[in-house]
Amino acid sequence: MRRRRLRALQRRGMVMQAAGSGISWALQRLASTFMAQTDQYAAISSQTLDRILALNGRTEYGRRCGLDGANPRRVFEKLPLSTYADYAPYIERLAAGEQNLLSSQPLVYFASTSGTTGPQKLVPVTRQQMLLNIRNLLMPFGLAIRQGILKPIRSRAMVVLTEHSGGLTSGGVPKGAAITGSFRYMGGVIDKFLTAPGDVMRVHDQATARYLQLLFALGEEQLSMIVAFFPTMLLFILRDLLTHHEALLRDLADGTLKDQLELSTDARASLRRRLIRQPARARTLAALLERDQFNVAKIWPEVGAILTASGGSFRFYIDQLRPHLGGVPVYSPVYGASEAIIGIGYSVDEPYYLMLPSATYVELVPVEEADSPGALPIPAAQATPGRCYEVVVTTLAGFTRYRMHDVVRVVGFNGQTPVIEFIERSGQVIDVLGEKTAEHHVVEAVESACEAVNARVVDYFVAPDCEHTPARYLLALEGWPDGGDHRDDVQRLVQATEAALRRSAPDYDEERELGTLAPMTAALLKPGAFERYRAQRIASGVSAAQVKMPHAVPDPGFARREFQHEVLFHVEAS
Repeated sequence: MRRRRLRALQRRGMVMQAAGSGISWALQRLASTFMAQTDQYAAISSQTLDRILALNGRTEYGRRCGLDGANPRRVFEKLPLSTYADYAPYIERLAAGEQNLLSSQPLVYFASTSGTTGPQKLVPVTRQQMLLNIRNLLMPFGLAIRQGILKPIRSRAMVVLTEHSGGLTSGGVPKGAAITGSFRYMGGVIDKFLTAPGDVMRVHDQATARYLQLLFALGEEQLSMIVAFFPTMLLFILRDLLTHHEALLRDLADGTLKDQLELSTDARASLRRRLIRQPARARTLAALLERDQFNVAKIWPEVGAILTASGGSFRFYIDQLRPHLGGVPVYSPVYGASEAIIGIGYSVDEPYYLMLPSATYVELVPVEEADSPGALPIPAAQATPGRCYEVVVTTLAGFTRYRMHDVVRVVGFNGQTPVIEFIERSGQVIDVLGEKTAEHHVVEAVESACEAVNARVVDYFVAPDCEHTPARYLLALEGWPDGGDHRDDVQRLVQATEAALRRSAPDYDEERELGTLAPMTAALLKPGAFERYRAQRIASGVSAAQVKMPHAVPDPGFARREFQHEVLFHVEAS
């Protein structure tokens, strides 16, 4: 039996090498075509808008906006910005099975948003949009190979993902996380290129899913890349690698699954059949552990890069990841959301993205004007380098001049193509007295404070505490997991954060100077608090690939509602 499995693995390796060469060539060609078009961004983007208006102008929503006339472009340019509330009644009818309301094309999926900054939404996806999304998700791999960030594909990849299926709408349309829809649309083909069987993605106990991802990946010495859509997912995985190394190496050597995993009998048996005994590989890894070299670079020497989001507030987690990576670089491959994919990454040095011209029509509105009545966006090609904008999209699925509430900074241009950096979600602003403290203010302040006092913080958020008079900000954080009394450490950190926030957010500093806001307070949370919060979100139906911890939380009741039971102690900035 073991010999048959070994022969099967060897055959699969040869197939991977042969198929990988062809796939690498195709991906590089796709990326090369895109790069050749960077000098034509304005023209291609304009054609994209014309195509979308022609497709959707005669829908119910298009007719209501006047886009079914002789000059839809002229009408479009006078339309106001829209939000999800403008589409909610149509989406409810689409979910029930009606058609031709927003798009003339049939819907194949509803992508559910994460609900990080508000209620979950259902975003319609047409077949053409789904195919473009898949192409644009694959394109960064070709770009990374083309630039030498990744090696040509010769072996399988570790993709940290839990499928989230929301079932069907009343009209029979599948719904779930956007990335789940793309994976399912590709069918079983994608499974052949992943270390873990597809069944692992459907395990919803997160500790079990992480263990299985690690076990299958450890058996793949020639692992080509590691992909995680958010760095927190990978951070949990690599922490588990150190915590559970004994059980992992034992199961790897014996081809077994430890009893503590939360698996059904059928699932356990199915996964067990996919394992083989690998004692030599386990001994090699044990030797790395003894030499204190148990990191990504040594365990998987063929991995060229870690592919995960690294911009905006994710920088905080990337800094925590680096000690686990052994020098392996981080490449942020794509910037997008459930509504649209906006850009693809092209550098390991910075989380910058080249905007895509052909899947969605993108406009930008200066961030200081976005909430003004009558605000009109500009074509992305006309943006000013150095300025921050809110992203506005017009999609094949029928969203027209739709505010994504994402704030980006235009770094510059590659040819005609805007190069952007994601900054934050525009809704993540703390505003107790009109001070408008944005997430980037909070991130900058906490990063500066952690560096100043040498604090090792696992995760955190800042929220208003309006029960105190006068109101103040609360820094809730998890760190120092050794169980000791760290009141003095937390005291130093909250003082440093208070000082840094006053430097980075002038309006906050003014309110503090006037005494209308009291000094910041801090709450140290129990070890594992944020992971338990994440598990609760997943249990409530949110996809594991979408759970993000905002660092600036405007809701004054959030900390009490979600974390009151996790507080070890409070301290105040003096």
